[in-house]
Amino acid sequence: MGAQGTGLRPDPHDHDRAPAGAVARLLGKHVDRRTVLRSAAFMGALAAVGSPAETVALAAGVEIRKGELHSSYVPGPPLRWRVAVPKDARALVLALHGRDSSASYWFNELDAPRIARETGLAIAAIDGRRTYWHPRAGSDAPAMLTGEFLPLLAKQGLPTERIGLTGVSMGGFGALWLAGELGPARVFGVATMSAALRRTYAGASQGAFDDPQDFARNSIFGRVDRLRGVPLWLACGTSDRFFPGNLDLAQRLPQARVAFAAGGHTTEFSRVYWGPAMSWLARLASA
Repeated sequence: MGAQGTGLRPDPHDHDRAPAGAVARLLGKHVDRRTVLRSAAFMGALAAVGSPAETVALAAGVEIRKGELHSSYVPGPPLRWRVAVPKDARALVLALHGRDSSASYWFNELDAPRIARETGLAIAAIDGRRTYWHPRAGSDAPAMLTGEFLPLLAKQGLPTERIGLTGVSMGGFGALWLAGELGPARVFGVATMSAALRRTYAGASQGAFDDPQDFARNSIFGRVDRLRGVPLWLACGTSDRFFPGNLDLAQRLPQARVAFAAGGHTTEFSRVYWGPAMSWLARLASA
């Protein structure tokens, strides 16, 4: 299903970034040879006590900072974190990983250093384990992010007063949850890939919520009004099991930009759309 058929709002900049076939499905238009060449060129380019941060300088003015956070809100072993910091970073984006993944996903799978260099955005990620990035019995991942991780980043001189959020799958859910909690005064935009959105507790992934009451408290669909003032960018494959939830959310929030195209719940889909997502966030950060 293309965005034209849904009455939703594709990002007007997507034609410069997304693969030509996806754009054709997204916009319902014929894609000319020049657009195909632009897309091919883009795809060719893709390929709160913390420990002392280790800094590894990279080429082209990007640094990778690493460390561990001993969290009071997410008990257990220290949480590992990484930050890609470009020269003269214009803003900070928190990147929340998916289930059974870690902070290293953004660096090992999606090349966060390159994205940071291209967008001028500092990208920070931290392990969230299987918390699903919402408060629940035994842990409070959002409190860890706002009460421990962001202060740690602020001490390193990163801009934390107003941030961007991005996430994939479980992390997409978490990015939307946190954006609703902080609101537009603290969040300049949120961009998700394959956000894990289900409309009922019975349909939710096993272990995502403690019980039906936990789902009712934390479901994004029970918090839609909190997101009305926050710029949103939602990407999801039409074969993804979470596509119905993403479509439903986009229809409820008129400001949402969408990139709904052929694809499933895969890292390959995220590789294609994370670059455009971060470019969109960079435009908002500069506005």
